[in-house]
Amino acid sequence: MFDSSTSDGPPEEKTFRGFRPPRKVWVDLSQLFPVGPPRADIPEGLDLQAEVRGELSMWKVSTTGYWFGWVQFMINEGRGGAKAGQWVPGYALRPRDESL
Repeated sequence: MFDSSTSDGPPEEKTFRGFRPPRKVWVDLSQLFPVGPPRADIPEGLDLQAEVRGELSMWKVSTTGYWFGWVQFMINEGRGGAKAGQWVPGYALRPRDESL
């Protein structure tokens, strides 16, 4: 997850933190959708093993103490993809630096 000493990670003592504008992140779809070993090779299928660009607009803690970010991202971008918006566990997110 994010380094807790930065302003991009979840807050230490609060249960919610919002961002305006949203923070740029990478979403690891393989962590978000763990599906097991491949069953077939289908190039035109959904790629749920990719790391995709996302925008993090808030952090919220779960009732069990895990942090989740509300993120909007594209699945299969450039291949007839779909935009998704959902809660993503912190371990499936990392900051995205556009300046590199």
